[in-house]
Amino acid sequence: MAGSVVSNKHAGLVVNVSGLGGVRLIQAIASNPETAIYQTDHPGVIVKLFDLGCEKVGEIGYGPFMSFQAELANFEEIIHLESLRDFVPAYFGANIDYEAKYAFIAMEYLEGQNLRHWAEEAAATGYDPEALDNLRRATHEVLAILDSFHRHGLIMIDFKPDNVIRLSNGNVKLVDLGAFFTPRHRANVASFLYTATPDHAEVLIDASNLQAGVAPTVASDVFSAGVALFEMATGKTRLALSAATADEMLAMPEIYRFRDTQITDLWRAFPHLKKDMPLVHTQLVERNLLFSEAWHLLKAYLASKMSDWESLPPEQRDEILLSTGTTFILEQLPPALGWLAPAIARATTFRSIRVRDLRELIILLGNPAPDHVLSDVAEHCLLLRHLRNLGIEPDFAARLNTWEARLDRVSGHWAISAPLVARELGDNARFVFLRHDHADQDGHTYWIVVDETEASQVERTAVTIARLAKDHKSWLC
Repeated sequence: MAGSVVSNKHAGLVVNVSGLGGVRLIQAIASNPETAIYQTDHPGVIVKLFDLGCEKVGEIGYGPFMSFQAELANFEEIIHLESLRDFVPAYFGANIDYEAKYAFIAMEYLEGQNLRHWAEEAAATGYDPEALDNLRRATHEVLAILDSFHRHGLIMIDFKPDNVIRLSNGNVKLVDLGAFFTPRHRANVASFLYTATPDHAEVLIDASNLQAGVAPTVASDVFSAGVALFEMATGKTRLALSAATADEMLAMPEIYRFRDTQITDLWRAFPHLKKDMPLVHTQLVERNLLFSEAWHLLKAYLASKMSDWESLPPEQRDEILLSTGTTFILEQLPPALGWLAPAIARATTFRSIRVRDLRELIILLGNPAPDHVLSDVAEHCLLLRHLRNLGIEPDFAARLNTWEARLDRVSGHWAISAPLVARELGDNARFVFLRHDHADQDGHTYWIVVDETEASQVERTAVTIARLAKDHKSWLC
């Protein structure tokens, strides 16, 4: 939400937050024309302030008011879902002052970096093995968290690296909750306040569907995740074209004329998009393509260059399109991140051949654990037996990545990451009890599944897998 100039218009304002009392706004750390995020005189608390100023006497700004209402409702919905509340900032309170024309939401201040900045630091190190493994793990964790939201019927719509904060302990949280499409919106889809940006979303598809009363699906977030992966790797949200290729396409208006007509129609309905949603012709002139337009353009280009295109079976056309698009993306990635190309392609391509959900995307991004590790886990891990006894099939154990399994030198067998299992089990993680067994010299702890009466106690509460959901040094035997 950063702007080129940070506004301190409301610095010094004192807002009343239930349980905290008066909270003074000290300094804006980010702003745009309608909102600003302020540091406050309460450590660990920030305030997102919505400027409701309006030129008309006695009225408030409709746009920022609706944004406030949407974000507040989303916050209140998410924090009541126990398995999701730890993935967003803690919520302290909110209010609106109609006379002074502002509204605010007080929330937890997250100490950490957004995923884009963190990826830039990894690039600065030359992608050493440890940094690369950490980047893989963080990417998996972010997408797994987003998948958890999907399982509760929540679609983020405008997912981007700037909306993910990686904390100093390695955990990640999602911020900027205003764009979420939640179960409460399904009763009246047309009233949903759509705020996605063209660089990160398929605006033509989403806007058309919403106008027709068709609810967004996980396909929207899968697309945004693909663009986010590209942005993490390159710092850009658009695909670059060589001058020769761009000029060749510009000389073939038949391959982009229809899309430009659709974009022009969108401008009529949403004039504010004209700047951020340029015509394909303009994108070619600028040598930068929105992901939402790249695949349409590429398909039309291939069809014009291959005389037998229409006679090929649909599966073969899809294969050629995906292969060509993947190569095009690969050429723009740093060599150390070439493994991202197939996932970016399968996430951003046409919905008919896109990965179905984030779980499929996560598998494409994996660095699978060796077969001997998977075999050992399958044969010796007591956790898996316990889950099957509960009627839960632990499919995740067959697709562990290198960072999700650790050799327990005491038993000689491999243990599974507790945060991974907690995410996979969702609400069920609160009912699987654990006993601390031992720790290794690196501070990693190992736990065994037991009955509740045998579980280890922390603050007089039996330890469950859910309690270890954010402890990346805890392992389940």
